[in-house]
Amino acid sequence: MRWFCAFFVKLVLGCVIALNVQSMVLTQDDYLYRVWSVDAGLPQISVTAIEQDADGFLWLGTQSGLARFDGVQFDVFNTSNTPQMSSNLITALHFDVQGGLWIGSVNGLMRYQHGTFSRLDLAQPLQGAVSGFAELSDGSIYIGGNHLWQWQQDKMQAVTVHQGPVFQLYQHNDNLYVGGQDGFASLINGQYQWHAAPQTIAGVQISEIAIQDGQLYLGTTFGLYRWQAGVWQAVTLPGANDDRRIELLYLDQQQRLWVTTYSHVYKMRQGVVERADVVKGKHQDFVWVESMLQDKHQNLWFGSRSHGLKRLRKPPTQRFSVAEGIPDPYVWAVMPWQQHLLVGTSAGMSLLQHGQFQPLMANQYLPNPFVYSFLLDDDQLWVGTRAGLSLLDANTLGWRRNFDQIAHLLVTTLAREDDTLWVGTNGGLYYLQHDELLQHKLPEALTKVKVRIVLPDSQNRLWVGTENGLFVRDDNGFHPVTDIPLAGSFISMIKQFDDGNLLIGSFDQGFLFGSPGNWQWFNQQRGLPGNGVIHVEKIENQLVISNFEGFYRMDYSALLQGKVDKLYMLVDDRRPEAETDSHRCCNGAGSSKGTVHQGRLWFPTLNGVVSLPLQQLIQYNHVPQPVINALSAGNEKYYGEKLSLPPEQRDWQVSFTAPYYVQASSLQLRYQLRGYDSNWIDAGSRRDAFYTNLPPGHYRFLLQVRVAGDYRWSETVETAIELQPHWHETSFARVALLLLLAVLLWGLYHWRLLALARSRRQLASLVAERTYELHQANEKLQQMSMQDALTGLYNRHYLDTNIHAIQSRAQRHSTPLIWAVLDLDHFKQINDSQGHHVGDEVLIAIADILRQNSRGSDHLIRWGGEEFLLILEAADDAVLALERIQQAIRQYPWTETLGIAKPLTCSIGAVAKPVNWDWQQSLKLADQALYRVKQSGRNGYLLLQATVPVATLSAENRIDDLLANGSLTATSDLATLTTYADNIPG
Repeated sequence: MRWFCAFFVKLVLGCVIALNVQSMVLTQDDYLYRVWSVDAGLPQISVTAIEQDADGFLWLGTQSGLARFDGVQFDVFNTSNTPQMSSNLITALHFDVQGGLWIGSVNGLMRYQHGTFSRLDLAQPLQGAVSGFAELSDGSIYIGGNHLWQWQQDKMQAVTVHQGPVFQLYQHNDNLYVGGQDGFASLINGQYQWHAAPQTIAGVQISEIAIQDGQLYLGTTFGLYRWQAGVWQAVTLPGANDDRRIELLYLDQQQRLWVTTYSHVYKMRQGVVERADVVKGKHQDFVWVESMLQDKHQNLWFGSRSHGLKRLRKPPTQRFSVAEGIPDPYVWAVMPWQQHLLVGTSAGMSLLQHGQFQPLMANQYLPNPFVYSFLLDDDQLWVGTRAGLSLLDANTLGWRRNFDQIAHLLVTTLAREDDTLWVGTNGGLYYLQHDELLQHKLPEALTKVKVRIVLPDSQNRLWVGTENGLFVRDDNGFHPVTDIPLAGSFISMIKQFDDGNLLIGSFDQGFLFGSPGNWQWFNQQRGLPGNGVIHVEKIENQLVISNFEGFYRMDYSALLQGKVDKLYMLVDDRRPEAETDSHRCCNGAGSSKGTVHQGRLWFPTLNGVVSLPLQQLIQYNHVPQPVINALSAGNEKYYGEKLSLPPEQRDWQVSFTAPYYVQASSLQLRYQLRGYDSNWIDAGSRRDAFYTNLPPGHYRFLLQVRVAGDYRWSETVETAIELQPHWHETSFARVALLLLLAVLLWGLYHWRLLALARSRRQLASLVAERTYELHQANEKLQQMSMQDALTGLYNRHYLDTNIHAIQSRAQRHSTPLIWAVLDLDHFKQINDSQGHHVGDEVLIAIADILRQNSRGSDHLIRWGGEEFLLILEAADDAVLALERIQQAIRQYPWTETLGIAKPLTCSIGAVAKPVNWDWQQSLKLADQALYRVKQSGRNGYLLLQATVPVATLSAENRIDDLLANGSLTATSDLATLTTYADNIPG
């Protein structure tokens, strides 16, 4: 019985679905929109007129002035900043064939051309509002107001053939139609004709006129009429009721006639009228449309008297959502099914057929209506839900069974590998075996982790992407992949291409491309518009990648070379205006997050599904065109492609923009002043460039623009600028200055020669003087370097410097030199008892005694401490000289002058040095002689003299040996030393 019931249910489901194998029919008329009002910079909420100039700027008439709009900024011209404006209440706008903008207000006529406003009706001020303009092929311009006027030869003339006010002017080919009171007029081939309204609509005003498919339509205060051969036929507008007054008639480039009343907007084609509620919006609040424009990129603009400015555009994508019958707009999975599209939503599965969604009967058997993933597996359709896995019949979409083992888990991904079905959930990885979901052959790490994507590749590897990193099963079993930049990251997508390359996509860290051991990492730093990856499709040589900020295409062959090239955003949701001006995409992380079907790309979103025809992959939106507005210098503004500035204008402000009306905040501008800048300068969000203190010369200001999601830069626009030089910066002035400089240089050179000659003479004299002074200073320094600083006697350096000269004189005169070493007796006791300062005074006094008791030829040297060396030249009586010095020291008043208790004495050891004897040996012998005096009680002298030829003396002989063998004789004033030689042991 259960088998029969199941079979019956399947049969019923197959019949209810009524499957149709025809291709899906998609005829949706989908618009995206954006609204601007006073909060965006519009000067006032009433937009009375809209026109577009050759540069792409929109010019808007409002009740608070004229506005020029580039998609980002409204530049407002009103009576406070533009004296030529007669009023801020703008009623009509028109661009003539020369590009001049005609501006009508409630009480005047103006024109804007080449950056300048002018008032045209000063000589004959208009009375009442300007209602419209019309321009014929002969250049004549008609102006409607309280009368019909014609502008010719720079002046305004009344067209007297027409009587009464003009509510509308309409020009078709070279025919002019004039809307008036109780009828309208035609001016065809110079022939004026009045067409009166029937009496049934007496008092009617003809405020709008248009011709569609050869039919003349009249918008009146009593409704819409079709006029032909004098017959007025009322046209019924659906839902108009008492809202009969026609506010606007506008024929677009597709020959659709747009009709507006206070409450509604209609469009008419081939005589069929239908409501265009898309203009009013989902809140039905954009009403009272009284101005309209279709711009050069087919965007539709609507001006409301009460709600500002609105733009509608046809995007390359289409959205299928609540309006097409989807039970819940939150879509998580898409999959082709026959010729239709199967979608998984938060409220179950639906099939998109013929542009409409049909929920499946199988939804009632799902463990949870939240459908997140699909897998079509031959005649089986696997469905992953928030509460486990279901199996459907792939041919009838009838329910077969649920798998209760994972009823507590969200099934994020499904993959078939040979006989194994892999099931990824937010509670680990499972595999289906014998109709049972198992985990026991899997490593523990994969039994608990949140799995997002599973992919068996062509090399028999199984890749598992989780929220905590990437795993792979290869010949070594399952293991985490740790040698990649995305190790530990949220892996949201894995895709293998026909050439064997893999793409590993992450939630927020970019993607890897290549193969194990040969990965390349791509992220925003390397040129991607975002770091997320939800779904990837390769179509021909293009890679399409979706993420939470839209989807984009890029060149696949460039990716093989490690580069990001030809990247183009197909849907860009990164801007705040994307809320209404984009088909927001995309959604989810796992299987079934995109597909190619019926020549379209399909993506799930939080508002239905979005599709993109594949032919759009080879098409582009238009590239914005940059515009250089003006160059400001000082209080002046300069316009045009070639500018010449006076010399004093050295500080510039160049204003620029790019009129663009689709997510204009995404524009990127760059500029360069050739002749000054070496590279392009990124302007960021700025629309100005500043330069200061520029030198004179010829410059070119270059400007380019692109959309942030488009790799293409626009063509370069430029302005040539000549900054004139001051008179002293001209070539003539420079040549004259050079000549004058040459004369001055010659005079300076001549004067310099004279000055140099004089300076040479002064220098020669000065050099001589300085040389003498230097010689004196050197000699003084030489002398100072040979003097003892305390006593003023010579020092050892003196001896080293002069010993050869001293010996040479002695040799020349064949006279011996007396070398005497003098040491003060008990000098240490003076330093210890009375201080070193007294000791220094003693040494100074000794030096004075030595100077007073020596000859000019004697050499007085402080040898060290209290020792002095005396070298006596040509001393015939050395004994007398030594005794004189001793006597002078003993007799000096030491007590009276220095407070020394005992008279000071000295000990002297001396040698009479033969001519050819080594002076150092002589000094050594004199020192030994001093030592003998010290041993003998001090206060005496010992003089040694050679008695044998010099050659027989040895430098190694001691004094005792020399005295013992008779080589020396000794003379002393000490008794113990007079018999010194006799007492030496022999």
